[in-house]
Amino acid sequence: MKNLLIRNLKLRKWTIVLYAVLLVISPLQLILNHDTMMNKVIYSALVMVLVVISVLDSGHVFRFNKKLGHKQSYDFFASLPVSKLSLLNANYITVLVFTFIGAGILSLYGISNDNYTNNTININFTLPFSYSYIAINFFAIPLGFKRYTEQKAEYISFIPYVLGMLIFLPFVIAIIIIGCSLLFDYDFEHLKYFKNFFNYGFLSLSVIFLGINYIIQYRKLN
Repeated sequence: MKNLLIRNLKLRKWTIVLYAVLLVISPLQLILNHDTMMNKVIYSALVMVLVVISVLDSGHVFRFNKKLGHKQSYDFFASLPVSKLSLLNANYITVLVFTFIGAGILSLYGISNDNYTNNTININFTLPFSYSYIAINFFAIPLGFKRYTEQKAEYISFIPYVLGMLIFLPFVIAIIIIGCSLLFDYDFEHLKYFKNFFNYGFLSLSVIFLGINYIIQYRKLN
């Protein structure tokens, strides 16, 4: 399995380099004077870059599958004289490592999620950034790679998955909550108390689904 992990790391070498750069320059945000126009421009550009990186790296298992060979990856690696269990564990470990490292480094920059506002009440219906990043990546395997970690489901692809998780799902949840509050004449201000329930509930579900999917794939090997 060691060689498989090394292979996976080599396939993500540019991601490692990028995260290393972000880690090194992260202290700069503490010394930048945001009162000057130049620093505001630099910080705004950095935020835009981080947003692009965070979007592209959400569901990074899809990009990893592309580097493995896309549709041919499962047929190729299944024919190799390596342990199927080692393949499974190496791929799961890779997903976990890059997810946690990515969430940790990106959270250093304090990117916040979109807020939905009703009058003067500001309620965040989405997860804290690092938690949402973890949850989206964890859900990617049960939804897109539920049979084998090297075989992507035909009905789902990277862009629709990311857009659905980052935009469509939060939007639908916000509409449902606002609609229910108006329909039942419920004080919108009290809904903020359900924020943590949704935030950590979504993360917990992703962990549960990932664990169940691993058990299912593990049993297929026996």
